[in-house]
Amino acid sequence: MADEPQAGPAGDRPRLARFATDAVVRRQRRVWSLRAASWDQHGSAGLGKVTAAVIGAAAVQPGEVVVDLGCGTGQLSLPLAERGGRVLAVDVSQDMVDRLAESARRRAVTSLECAAVPIEDLELPERSVDLIVSSYALHHLRDADKARLVSAAFSWLRPGGRLVVADMMFGRGASSSDRKIIAGKVRTLARKGPGGWWRVAKNAARYLLRIHERPVPASTWTSMLRRSGFDGVTTSTIAAEAGLVTGRRPAAPAG
Repeated sequence: MADEPQAGPAGDRPRLARFATDAVVRRQRRVWSLRAASWDQHGSAGLGKVTAAVIGAAAVQPGEVVVDLGCGTGQLSLPLAERGGRVLAVDVSQDMVDRLAESARRRAVTSLECAAVPIEDLELPERSVDLIVSSYALHHLRDADKARLVSAAFSWLRPGGRLVVADMMFGRGASSSDRKIIAGKVRTLARKGPGGWWRVAKNAARYLLRIHERPVPASTWTSMLRRSGFDGVTTSTIAAEAGLVTGRRPAAPAG
């Protein structure tokens, strides 16, 4: 793949200021590597609507350079590459990207490269990317890292380039919308019996203590994009807690 952004050290490439500690990165890598073997059958199976929403909003054009943040085993990367995008797929887990690379070989997808890099360490050249996408990955980042990533994404995009993020989008119960989403999740899990009750307790600890899962409301994402310079910012609900936010780097002035 020629003229594509490459992950890794490179002189003057913009980089996120690292807030995540090495311990956090090691935990992320361990968790996602353990899930890699069953992710296609169990983890990503419930994200069909989310995946379809991101691909639809991305509207990738042949030849566009695409970065997929938190690519997993390729639910976004593979179809975007098959639609003509030149994709750099980034994930913290080497096992995940190894499975993605194998799937790409089986499907004869050649316009895709993989990088096992924590999102917090990603470095790309300025104005080198047409499209940045992410699905259900960024809620694992600390809030300051989310904001820094959005700013870095703006710098990586060419004028007119797009950012498309799907994720769980709710806070810790401060708004009626948050409370409705949380209540719905609790009811759904509670109906599953003791296993569901355990998940309610575990998820409550994660969300309230901001351990591993740190979702923020769509309004917070909107503010981050606008502060970073994106225009045409839109938000929409996909299903339940899943939301979609998009923004575009303004096109270069004519002349």
